[in-house]
Amino acid sequence: MRPPIQLRIALRPSRIATCVFAVLTGFAIVLLVIMPAPLWTDALAALVLIGWAAHRIRQHGLRSAASSIVEVMLHEDRTIVVRRKDGRLRAGRVLDTSHVHPAFTSIVWRPDGARLARSVPIVADMLDRDDFRRLRVLLRYGRSDDSDGAPASQA
Repeated sequence: MRPPIQLRIALRPSRIATCVFAVLTGFAIVLLVIMPAPLWTDALAALVLIGWAAHRIRQHGLRSAASSIVEVMLHEDRTIVVRRKDGRLRAGRVLDTSHVHPAFTSIVWRPDGARLARSVPIVADMLDRDDFRRLRVLLRYGRSDDSDGAPASQA
């Protein structure tokens, strides 16, 4: 009997995520300016967008916020444990709505005892190439015995 597969990855700051949030915020502000609205509403909306982007850049791009996820431990049975920058651990289950792509992966998971799901966006420059590949393979082919049942025979 083979031992269960466990993957432990440490997430690094991402230049790609930081640039994406900055560019998207810039585009949104440009759209606000060309919309016919009073100047004070444009300014207020732009201020809110800049605040949102700054928080997301600190959380996902720079990984400097206390709520930033800095480590992910993923098991073959789709259980996950995340460690935040402040040291707190949270366990849960990976959901089928997770997205796997060669450049971007999003782990959608529900913490134990929570009603709402959370997501962990992971861009390719947050991990080493081999760790990113292992993560994508484990997310794509990991099985949950509760919902998937026994694997089909390959004989």
